[in-house]
Amino acid sequence: MRVKDLQEFLGSFTEGSEAVKNAVIFVEINGKLHAIRRMEVHENAHPIIGLPGHHSHRLVLKTEKPSSLILPDKLQKDY
Repeated sequence: MRVKDLQEFLGSFTEGSEAVKNAVIFVEINGKLHAIRRMEVHENAHPIIGLPGHHSHRLVLKTEKPSSLILPDKLQKDY
């Protein structure tokens, strides 16, 4: 997934919705939710297809300790 994809996805929900704009971001790891505590942008050596001389970057989401929230099995599986 690219940042552009994330922006488009969130844009469809955040327009006119303060609840989604102020939602806390979590990531699922092994069925447990981890809160995102920090984001970092790293340089990356992968070229961007169609843009010679340009390289992509990497957005890294950093987490802390897992929460006690355990996701139900049906929400843990990919689509």
